[in-house]
Amino acid sequence: MKTTLACLAAAAALVATADAKPQPVWEIGLGAFATYSPAYYGSSESTFGGFPVVYFSYRGEDFSILSNGLYDVAASSEKRFDFGLSVDIGGNVDSEDRLFLGDIDYVGEVGPKITVALFANGTSRFEVGVAARAAFELGEGYIGYVIQPEVAYLTTLSSTTRLGISVAPKFGFDGYNERFYATPFFAADSGYIGTDISLKLVNDVSDRFRISGEVKAISLSGAENEDSPLYQEDWNYAVRIGFTYAIYQSEAMTSD
Repeated sequence: MKTTLACLAAAAALVATADAKPQPVWEIGLGAFATYSPAYYGSSESTFGGFPVVYFSYRGEDFSILSNGLYDVAASSEKRFDFGLSVDIGGNVDSEDRLFLGDIDYVGEVGPKITVALFANGTSRFEVGVAARAAFELGEGYIGYVIQPEVAYLTTLSSTTRLGISVAPKFGFDGYNERFYATPFFAADSGYIGTDISLKLVNDVSDRFRISGEVKAISLSGAENEDSPLYQEDWNYAVRIGFTYAIYQSEAMTSD
């Protein structure tokens, strides 16, 4: 990892410094993604999936909602502090993939995220953050919450292309882990679930059209419930590719 970060830092130094490009204060867009991911963290089964999305972004001075659109890498941002909304979706697990212990429907997670930049020069950025998301399963309602801190290095490769590396451990509480890992013979506890190690690449084809990709390794070693029979792997891997298109954008632009 240290070698990778050093190489990326050297590459970023070769990129000509450019002023941060202003963005619309708000935008509404749509897109589609294809994924290959584990049925759940620790599962021995992985599946292909695809889905359309509609998103709304707001880029305020003190608060933001998906300020980077979907899956962007905000390497050019010089904002030192950001308070925004973190959203994730998972679940949709067949009983067969859970040792026939019942299906899990789609699980949506939503909550606040605070991000602080330790370094930002307009082309590269090193930041730390933490998200707290409440989780809701379709048809079941609230099932707990997750806390996910993150350390990320973001860099500009060209005027249209950005690269990001992040490490984000995930912790589940208040019934979240029980929903995924409890069995009739194993009582799951709250605590550490696993760590996402992600590499993201995005390219702006135009001011409205963006393509993106992500490769993720998920380390499960040392998880609180690794003795559950539903924890079947020490590592999971996931891949995502997709695009977004901003249908509506505000005339007002951000200052950075």
